[in-house]
Amino acid sequence: MMHPELIRQVANARIADFRRDAARYRRARAVSSHAPQPVRTSIQLRVSASNEELERLAALSERPLHDGDWIVADLDGVPVAAVSVEDGATVYDPFRPTSQAVSLLRLRRKQVLATAY
Repeated sequence: MMHPELIRQVANARIADFRRDAARYRRARAVSSHAPQPVRTSIQLRVSASNEELERLAALSERPLHDGDWIVADLDGVPVAAVSVEDGATVYDPFRPTSQAVSLLRLRRKQVLATAY
């Protein structure tokens, strides 16, 4: 059987370990709750003014480009995706996150078509 003083020292050491782990956990939680906010980007939808930007997007996405009106999505002033008003074909930059921009373009196309009739 262990000596009572030895039992007390082992128990105090365990309590000190628990307190140290709890303090480390609280510090980690405090740091994670103050994480930097994500960078905000601006999205602008517009009718295409240049075939050059559409040709670049078509080449990047390896999709054919046809004549007609296109709605373009600019992220922070840079064209990253476009949708054809006539048939809904899309061209985009595959090296940028464009899924949300393409979704917005498709929604805007539906709105444009709904107001045309």
